[in-house]
Amino acid sequence: VDEMGGEGTPWLDSGREGQREWSHAKSWYSDKRPKEKQGRRFKLDDCRIWMRLMFWSARQEKLNTHPVFWQWFQDFIAYYIDIYEETAPPFTAQAAGWSTKEENIKKYVSDGYTMKDVIGFHIRDPAEDLDAPHNMW
Repeated sequence: VDEMGGEGTPWLDSGREGQREWSHAKSWYSDKRPKEKQGRRFKLDDCRIWMRLMFWSARQEKLNTHPVFWQWFQDFIAYYIDIYEETAPPFTAQAAGWSTKEENIKKYVSDGYTMKDVIGFHIRDPAEDLDAPHNMW
């Protein structure tokens, strides 16, 4: 939050300074993750799923209706998702657009709230794979 600018130091003032690493480790070891993923740092598929859900929730709250904010939000997510997985930023626009198609939401729900099209998919070079059918939203 502090990196976003503005007045004050809300992260420091909240008493949460230094807790980001702890929060991330807690999520890596969460018992809500599949057993085979517990303890594993986030990978490309995790990041793509998270971005899709983040943008979908933002869209539900109508945050996409302000074009300047929506572009800033996508840029912000693209910048910080790199902390978790360096190949994830090129997928930001696709993730932001994924929830614009009702069939994507229906498939997500009917598949038991999983995104089978990205789970386990890892790339070597994001630039050469962006147009592959399994990456399209």
